[in-house]
Amino acid sequence: MAPGPPHARCPPAAGALVGRPVAERARYVVVRDGAWQQHYFRWGGRRLAVDVAEGPEQFGRFVAGLEPVDPGNWMYDVDCEAAAVVDHDRRLLLLFTWHLETHAERLTLFAVLARTWPGWDVRWAYDGLEDVFAHVGEEPESVRSELGARPGGPLHAALPDEPDFTIAVTVTYRDGRQAHAVTGENVADVLAHGPGVVRRLLPATRVSRLSHIPYGGVHIDVPARRVAAWTRGNFLGGAAAAGRLPGWPGWGWTCWYDAHERQREASAGALAFAAPDPAAGVRAWTERLDELRPADGTESEARTALRSVLDALDPTSMECAHDRT
Repeated sequence: MAPGPPHARCPPAAGALVGRPVAERARYVVVRDGAWQQHYFRWGGRRLAVDVAEGPEQFGRFVAGLEPVDPGNWMYDVDCEAAAVVDHDRRLLLLFTWHLETHAERLTLFAVLARTWPGWDVRWAYDGLEDVFAHVGEEPESVRSELGARPGGPLHAALPDEPDFTIAVTVTYRDGRQAHAVTGENVADVLAHGPGVVRRLLPATRVSRLSHIPYGGVHIDVPARRVAAWTRGNFLGGAAAAGRLPGWPGWGWTCWYDAHERQREASAGALAFAAPDPAAGVRAWTERLDELRPADGTESEARTALRSVLDALDPTSMECAHDRT
C-alpha cells in the first residue's frame, strides 16, 4: 500500500491543472479461474465510467494493456478515485467512481451498463475500495484511511449550485421533524459527529426542499435511536457493510445505499427533492464522450457503439443502482 497523508474528495482549485497535472487514480481487478490480477492507471479515474460502459470485451482489452500491480500493492480509500472488478468466474461487475457529478449521470451509467454488460450482475461498490479489497478475499480495513474515522468538522450551509458537495440531514424529534442541507464531501462528514450532530445543526442550514438530488443524506430518528444514510457515491469507513456505526453506541443503523427516496419518506414531508431529470444525464454523458474524443476527431468503433446506446435510451425507464444490490 502506498503510504501518504489522507486527503478528501476535493476538486482541484482554480488554475491547479495549469502546468501541474493532478492524478485521477484508478484501480482495476480481473478475476478469472479463481485467481486475480490488479492493474493501475494514473489517469483512469475520470474516464473509468466511460471505459467500462463499452462492455466486457472492449474493457477487458483496455485493462489488459494497463500497468499490472503486485497483489499486495494497494492504496488508501481516499487516494483511489475509481475502481472496477471484472469477475469472469461469477460474471459480476463491481465498480465505483467519484466522477459522476449528478444523480442523472448515475442513472445513465446503470442504464447503459444494463445494455452493454448483458447477463452480468452489475453492482456499485458502496464502500469504495474496501468493497474491491473484500471481493478478492483481503481485509478491507487494510485500505481504510484515517479520514473515515476523523472527528466531524463544522456543518456549514450547503451552496445551492453544488449538489456534489451537499449532504441532506433530516431529524425526527418527539415533537416534529426538521430538514437541513450541509456542505460535505461524504456522508461520513455528518456521521462522524455521532448522535450529538443534532445539536450542531444550525438554523442557517434549515431547508424544506432541494432543487437537486444531493451527494448523500442522513436521517436521524432521535426517539427510536436509529440512524440511516444513503449516498450516490460511496461511504468511508465501511459503513455499507457494517452492522452498526462506531461513534453511535446503542443506535440502530441502516444503509439505504443510493435510495434517496427513503429519506424523503422518512422525513414525512419535512424535505422534498426536485424530480430528477434523467435526460440531463444522457446529455452529460454525450458531453463526456465529446471531451474524450481524440484531437483529430476520430473515434473507435466501441465509442461509436456507445453513442448509439445513449441515443437509444429511454430516460423514463432508468433505474437506480440500489435496485441491483
